[in-house]
Amino acid sequence: MRRALWLISLAVMLSFPARPSVHAADMDGPTLAAKVFNRDDGKDSYAHIKMLLIDKRGNKRLRKMISATKDFGKLSKSLIIFQSPESIKGTGFLTWEKENEDDDQFLYLPALRRVRRIVANQKDSQFVNTDYTYEDMQKRKVEKDNHKILKSEKHEGYDCWVLESVPKDPETSQYGKVVSWVVKDMYLPVKTEFYDKRGRLEKVQIAKEIKKIDNIYSVLESEMKSLKRDHRTLMKTDDIKYNTGIPDRIFTRRYLENPD
Repeated sequence: MRRALWLISLAVMLSFPARPSVHAADMDGPTLAAKVFNRDDGKDSYAHIKMLLIDKRGNKRLRKMISATKDFGKLSKSLIIFQSPESIKGTGFLTWEKENEDDDQFLYLPALRRVRRIVANQKDSQFVNTDYTYEDMQKRKVEKDNHKILKSEKHEGYDCWVLESVPKDPETSQYGKVVSWVVKDMYLPVKTEFYDKRGRLEKVQIAKEIKKIDNIYSVLESEMKSLKRDHRTLMKTDDIKYNTGIPDRIFTRRYLENPD
């Protein structure tokens, strides 16, 4: 996908502008996947986000963070820094998109006072105890999967294509397949199902509130639910700005360690 706030994927607070419509007869799986991946979401963005973790007993943990993204030519970079509570304050996560290989991901842990690079065999690990993994926090290249439109149907009032994406090489993903409900004319996934390699539904991500800001459709509330853990991660964007001219230095390892 083009860029996550992500993460939006966070993966998770995604933002997309309206696009010219494509006739259903002209749409196929690879074309739709490419349009989702390549959608324009501004030259940069900056957001204040609340993250709420809810376990199976209903216990809640609230976190606050800032998220920034910026285009660097055809590629992009993103940064997350947690501001509260104290137990996670200062923890940072930096992603650099790479054209022909997996993204570079770096995690800064204040207690260790060092930046740790996330390696390939850690991609299926949880991202700071949320329902996202490090794989969810990076963009998966369109050409890595076989894409097929399963059907067209409505989801919460949105007219959607249902897109199935299956890894060409099973070793490149923790998932056996991903199924997305993509809003027509927005190319915005409003529901995504993640299946394990045995075909069992593992997680579901839902966009709960969508609003147009600066002519860009922005997901202001979303939820990722893990069926396996019976755990949820809710994201709410309190404020987001686009095309503000964020400095390049924000997206460096040096800034990740010392964001003052």
